[in-house]
Amino acid sequence: MTDDLVTANVHLLLVEDNEGYLERAIRRLKKFGYQHIETAADEQKARDKLDRQHFDVIVADMRLGRHDDGGFTIVDEVKQRNITSVVIILTANDTVTDCRKALKGYGCWDYISKTMRDRSALEERHDSIQEALIYLNRWGNSKDEKWIEEQWNFLLALYQNQYVAVINNKVIESAETEEALKARIHERKLPLFLLVIRKIEAETAQQQSINDLRQEEESDTLEFKSTLQWDIKKSRQNDELRFEVLGTLVGFMNHEGGTLLIGVQDDHSVLGLGPDLDSLGQGKNRDDFQQLLNNLISDRIGTAFAPLLKIRFEKVEGKVVCAIDVKIGAEPVFLAVQEGKQRIKKFYIRQGNTTRLLDVEEAHHYIRLNWK
Repeated sequence: MTDDLVTANVHLLLVEDNEGYLERAIRRLKKFGYQHIETAADEQKARDKLDRQHFDVIVADMRLGRHDDGGFTIVDEVKQRNITSVVIILTANDTVTDCRKALKGYGCWDYISKTMRDRSALEERHDSIQEALIYLNRWGNSKDEKWIEEQWNFLLALYQNQYVAVINNKVIESAETEEALKARIHERKLPLFLLVIRKIEAETAQQQSINDLRQEEESDTLEFKSTLQWDIKKSRQNDELRFEVLGTLVGFMNHEGGTLLIGVQDDHSVLGLGPDLDSLGQGKNRDDFQQLLNNLISDRIGTAFAPLLKIRFEKVEGKVVCAIDVKIGAEPVFLAVQEGKQRIKKFYIRQGNTTRLLDVEEAHHYIRLNWK
């Protein structure tokens, strides 16, 4: 859909009761190239607009008429209808409390003060919309992506080998080709940014073998670890090594997914799970190893994220190697690390063939651009 993701195709709803400010905003937005702009002067008119069409971005004034929190009424309406539009709140009476409520409580994309110089506030709105579009272009609509995954068997029964367009947890159009589907969407003047387009087909691709993977070079989606917890250099168990493995898994989930091999060294040679199994005690086997991994994942990453990980084993050169296939997370994933008496949440990403820990500022910026 990247060819379609241009400013001229963005569908905007401006909820604003100040006619003078609204006129200036429309003029400025049109200069920036926006062509599909609808307006509403109050909450009810906004509801009527939402009844009739879909919007990529909704920009709502906080104060509408006599209601100091009219903008939040619009946000409530969006949430109740399960609408996936990006929402930006504007206000002339900005407060830290309202800002936190908008961003944290309601999950708004942005909170912009009108008390800037008029030109700056309008340009800030344009910049915020563009950032939202970059996010949608790169990551799509996570709510509907998740719905498609959950409803896959149902969709497969109705739309096998067809392309579907989904918005607000609903299939709104389908066609035999992506081009035909986009043509229908264009005819209906629907927003392309929020739509999720998928081909519904049975999965036939075979999983890549561990032996094939270990012959590839490490990358942003492939990592080798010699062991889970056995320190080869010191010939003893080293629990700190566990967090290198867990950090890599979190990095994959916060990036594009990937596969971690345990029992393969940096030079691609096979060490196997022997040292780790010995560290677990006499008679322990790969089931015990997998149980340890599952416990670590649940305890340090979270049980809710366990479905994103698939653990498998394969014999390579007569030695058992473990692979952990990781899917991308629909939300940011953190690793709980013990520091003294406290557990600290840390945020990792993949950067090239390494796993990188981000500081608070870096993590905040990364999360804003990659999830909402």
